[in-house]
Amino acid sequence: MAYALYGFWPVLPFAGLEVIVLGAAFYITLYRSGAREVVRVSTDTVSVEKGRDTPQEYWECPRVWAQVRLEPSPIRWYPNCLAIRYQGRQVEIGKFLNEAERSALAEELTQAIRRTA
Repeated sequence: MAYALYGFWPVLPFAGLEVIVLGAAFYITLYRSGAREVVRVSTDTVSVEKGRDTPQEYWECPRVWAQVRLEPSPIRWYPNCLAIRYQGRQVEIGKFLNEAERSALAEELTQAIRRTA
């Protein structure tokens, strides 16, 4: 407002636009931060639930046939793909993790699926 009082009124629309863009960026960040993936390994099944507040996607397979795959991307700077596979179907998990966390999760899931009896 001080700039407008000194005659620099064209600054006001750009300042308003900046506030709107900043608010939209905060809203998108808040919306995306609510994403959840729950992986359950039971004695018979491996299940994955994806969603924000409630599960919006559900995937399940028999534990003995589940395969955990961590595949490198064909493009060097793209992240690896962590997926659980069963009979040609797969569900990708851990998209929001970094490479080290994704590798640790793959190892932990592999061990959990093998040791659960």
